[in-house]
Amino acid sequence: MFLKDLLFPKFCLGCGYLGTYICPKCFQKLKPYNQERCFYCKKSSPLGLTHPGCLKKLNIDGLTAIYYYNGFLKKIIKNIKYRLATEIWSDFIRGIKQDSLEKIMRLKTIAKDYIIEPIPLTKARMAERGFNQSILIAKFLNKFLGLETSDFLIRVKDKYPQAQLGSKLTRYQNVRGIFALRPNADVKNKKILLVDDVVTTGSTVREATRVLKRMGAVKVCILALAHG
Repeated sequence: MFLKDLLFPKFCLGCGYLGTYICPKCFQKLKPYNQERCFYCKKSSPLGLTHPGCLKKLNIDGLTAIYYYNGFLKKIIKNIKYRLATEIWSDFIRGIKQDSLEKIMRLKTIAKDYIIEPIPLTKARMAERGFNQSILIAKFLNKFLGLETSDFLIRVKDKYPQAQLGSKLTRYQNVRGIFALRPNADVKNKKILLVDDVVTTGSTVREATRVLKRMGAVKVCILALAHG
């Protein structure tokens, strides 16, 4: 490891500090997500659970996150995904403080009969990267939740980058049909906890929820690393 550090030194993504990808000082730029509100009406709701009056048949049942999606976290996630640097993820989880995970411990009390489902990548994207960042996140979070895991969903096509699209309607149309249920997968009467790296407009997780609920899932909640 010492030789590797000499040949391939780590520099903080925030300030250039030598020795780690995320130094303790820059880690403080990450803000725990403390908004507890309904995804649809944006009014207060414990753990982001959807209000009964907002809950339609194919709607998300709840959404919460660990951190706000800010510029520094965007840089971290981009480097993990596109530099294929899973070591950045290792440095990231080492820096997570217990108070940031307090929400996960609260979630554990109401999600004990849920099944964790990471948002999948297409086969081509998985082959290109060699890993799925949502699976890395799900494995870490499940150390605290202790839930059954699954891979009910498959991703049949990629979407265009959402940031390049304008209206919310266009973004929703962009993700339509990107997911399907794996052959022989049975989600009937199951409760699913979808895990994703980033939720912004929510179009991707809404499409995944739509597919799962159409095939019989009774509840689908979302847990993201970042939201904003």
